[in-house]
Amino acid sequence: MQVILLAAGRSSRLAPLSDKNTLQFAGKTLIEHQVGALKTAKLRDIVVVGGAHNLADLKRILKQYNNVAVVEQKKLEDGMAGGVLAGAAHVKHPQILVMSTNDIFEPWLVEKTIAAAKGENQGIIVGSKVESYFPGGYLEFDKKSYITNVVEKPAPGKEPSKYVNLVFHIYNDFPKFVAHLKKAKSKKDDVYEVALVDYIKKGKAKLELFKYHGAWQPVKYPWHVLRVMEKFLNQQEKRIDRTALISKTAVINGNVVIGPKVKIFDHAVVQGPAYIAEGSIVGSGAMVRQSMVGTNCVIGFGTEVTRSYLNNDVWTHSNYVGDSIVDSNVSFGAGTVTGNLRFDEGNVQVMIKKDKVDTGTPKFGAIIGRGARFGVNCSINPGRKVGCGTFVGANVLVDEDIEDGKLVLLKQQLKVVSNQAKADTKGRKK
Repeated sequence: MQVILLAAGRSSRLAPLSDKNTLQFAGKTLIEHQVGALKTAKLRDIVVVGGAHNLADLKRILKQYNNVAVVEQKKLEDGMAGGVLAGAAHVKHPQILVMSTNDIFEPWLVEKTIAAAKGENQGIIVGSKVESYFPGGYLEFDKKSYITNVVEKPAPGKEPSKYVNLVFHIYNDFPKFVAHLKKAKSKKDDVYEVALVDYIKKGKAKLELFKYHGAWQPVKYPWHVLRVMEKFLNQQEKRIDRTALISKTAVINGNVVIGPKVKIFDHAVVQGPAYIAEGSIVGSGAMVRQSMVGTNCVIGFGTEVTRSYLNNDVWTHSNYVGDSIVDSNVSFGAGTVTGNLRFDEGNVQVMIKKDKVDTGTPKFGAIIGRGARFGVNCSINPGRKVGCGTFVGANVLVDEDIEDGKLVLLKQQLKVVSNQAKADTKGRKK
């Protein structure tokens, strides 16, 4: 069996965060975790499909792996169908697993679906059971669990089943499916699903539903990054690298990973689960809890980082960063804070493209793109986004999303008059 691993999406819903495949968790990028899981399941021959925007990064990251080819999907507007066809040109085995980096599953899923594909079927379609509405494709199936239809984004309450179609599909005769995929047409972004249904109905393909009840985390919206972080934090095993320098007055509690050359100064607190990567500093009186801190970060004096994801090279000084996602090369001036709770304590909503989307949680902070800078005493309201390379001046309240590459300054008017008062220090002795 060969694998086509789809990684060409632009991650537009994650903006202003960088490509999801290159976000680091526990010292490895997401694409490394995905490829590693496939390798562990003894699926050695993998074709990763990227786009022009991330092809160089994917090749650089994955060059360490044998039998992993990185190929380009030329037309990203062709969606998943275009990605599968781009991968199909580089595989020869008739049995193919089509998988997306958008979804994170339990490691055992790979082996169990491979075993299930050896039954009396032409392949396996994995469906995850959901108890609440998810904006995706839903699976219809018969009494023998063979797929009969895929319904894309039905209205809430109109779902044909409780099983959402996950991009984890095994085809025992992949060339036959590709023949249907090449002919499929649609005015929507669902050409792949149209081909799948055509393969089932006209091609008489018996594709069996694998009812997956394990943990599933899609990486679709920014707040999903925090859920992925939490998953890795809960899986880690406590360890402190021997090259780390930790003050005798610092407090390290719980499941904490501290990487090489980390420095933790006097009276700092690291409360697990937490991960602090190589070369980072936790300053005096600072606190890091239930968070992931990337390489070469500075958690400055008096700063609190709580339930937050910090990528590499993030600098702070006397800040509060709560329930937030901060990409690489970001710095905060002293006194800058992220708000993470609404006055009414309702769920925080985030603008995704032109729609407000419910995060599903009452606690959610800021989403900050790569290369952003903040002056002193800025405030960022819950669920607000600050774009890549954007500079925000001192004392600004960020109450709306700011696009990439902007300079935001507070316009204020000062009243300057002659001072008639004098400072009296006589009362200080009392």
